[in-house]
Amino acid sequence: MPRVLPALLLVFFLTACATSPEGRRQLVPPAPLQGFSAVYSEFDMQLQLVTASDAPSCREAECAADRAFDRRILALGRRLADVAYRLYPDLHLRFPRFEFVVADKADAGAASSAGGTVVIYRGVRRLDLDDAALAFILAREMSHVIGGHHDENVTTSILVAVAAQILLPVLNIAQGAAAAFSSNAATTAAATTVATSTVTTTVVASAASFAGSRALRASYRPQQVREAEAIAIKLLAAAGWEARDASDQLQAMHPALPEEPSWTEELHESTRRLASLMQGPLLPENPPVVGLLGQIAPELPPDLPPPIVSRPF
Repeated sequence: MPRVLPALLLVFFLTACATSPEGRRQLVPPAPLQGFSAVYSEFDMQLQLVTASDAPSCREAECAADRAFDRRILALGRRLADVAYRLYPDLHLRFPRFEFVVADKADAGAASSAGGTVVIYRGVRRLDLDDAALAFILAREMSHVIGGHHDENVTTSILVAVAAQILLPVLNIAQGAAAAFSSNAATTAAATTVATSTVTTTVVASAASFAGSRALRASYRPQQVREAEAIAIKLLAAAGWEARDASDQLQAMHPALPEEPSWTEELHESTRRLASLMQGPLLPENPPVVGLLGQIAPELPPDLPPPIVSRPF
């Protein structure tokens, strides 16, 4: 019980609600733990990079194309970062600037951290996108940072870990009580059993907290992606790009493959939603004729002669 009360207080301390830039309620860490949130999300991003496949070494013309792509990313990133700080002034309170990095990873992908680091995988260059589409990819990843999604994920992971450490050790209570009332001859064996059980429970609690946090974060992901898309469209508009241009270019990418990475699958879904948004509402096939005062004019019989058009003077 002595360890349960501080854990419960920590859970209560962490369950602070905030509102995202798009009005969605979300859990965020309190101010004293925001530094830890940035460190944790940075570690999570580095873990993604370590597990991703490295790109093969480039040669001559390929290296020149890579360097040109790096310069494009930096130029587009600076342009988007400028409008991001103007649209969301509170970003200055969280980190001083965005940092854009191109990682030599074979697959197309992107990652970011709560501290403002945005990583684009080398494989994105092979998608052969123009500036508007590439800016949308950058803006969408920046929007995860702007929307506080990394802070939300870190808070979720901590809450699940604390809950696992509170609930699973309860399984040892019965064994501990039995050991306390055992005879002196069996005390050593009982103590060994309790110690082994404690270690096992700790390992199970850690595994359960990791799996549970991943599952809970995955349930948040669709909402976070849609929110990032909405923020990205605002960034594009403020930076002078047409979202329709980005949509047209992204739709020209190769179709989705059965075993493509999850990031590419998300990009295809974002492309479909962006294209649907750019099309606007469907219009009726035969819209009614509206009169001068806004009333719907009655349809004329088809057998009337055409009107005579003449100048009034």
